[in-house]
Amino acid sequence: MKLLLITIFFVAAILNFSFGEIPQKKQLLTIRIVYDNNPYDPDLTPEWGFSCFIKGKEKTILFDTGGNGKTLLSNMKKMKIDPQEVDLIVLSHIHGDHTGGLQEFLEKNSQVKVCLPRSFPSGFKKDIKKAGAKYVEVEKSLEICKDVFSTGEMGSVIKEQSLIIKTEKGLVVITGCAHPGIVEIVKKTKELLGEDIYLVMGGFHLLNTSKKDIEMIVSEFQKIGVQKVSPCHCSGKLCQQIFEDKYKQDYIKLGVGAKLEVE
Repeated sequence: MKLLLITIFFVAAILNFSFGEIPQKKQLLTIRIVYDNNPYDPDLTPEWGFSCFIKGKEKTILFDTGGNGKTLLSNMKKMKIDPQEVDLIVLSHIHGDHTGGLQEFLEKNSQVKVCLPRSFPSGFKKDIKKAGAKYVEVEKSLEICKDVFSTGEMGSVIKEQSLIIKTEKGLVVITGCAHPGIVEIVKKTKELLGEDIYLVMGGFHLLNTSKKDIEMIVSEFQKIGVQKVSPCHCSGKLCQQIFEDKYKQDYIKLGVGAKLEVE
């Protein structure tokens, strides 16, 4: 009987090892600022514009390409980011400080797909094809790849798309310049996916906005339930100061070379 019990114990242990649940490693979303006019890493070059490198989802994404290809590629090299790692480029809007680095990037990697607003000029799209890359036009909201979405084109005079990424912590919203209005983008995100918003980052387009108006925007963020904020690029010093005062430890300072990690 004792031998039988020992045998059953070992068989059970083996079965549990073979068929028991193996803990899943949590997926880490990494966002690295490769182009921005706000300094952060002294070894990198800050210039007016924006670009960030996003890794940890189905596709590795470069969101915007800054204003100058040489600066973009130089910063990426110093950060040990290989252009060949990028699968997809997402362009927020047509302004040169967000698209200026594209052609020089495509010289390093033309095997990418460029996701851009449908309103982009036909000549711009032809240049992408000439470089050997493909493009996808975005008008309405769509899922770009698993757990990564575009808001679709927003705004009237300047059409712009923003990026939404699903994480275990909640939604991460990345804006280029937020020309359609940063609050409108956040509200659209909530409307589209109906989930909690963990982080809003990027250009908030509040450079010449009054203190009173910025405080109203912060209040709207808090009503919507935005947990963390990281304004950079065209947000302005006053905007950054007010958001930091209100969000305290939930304010994340950004600049060229900064790195964020989200489970």
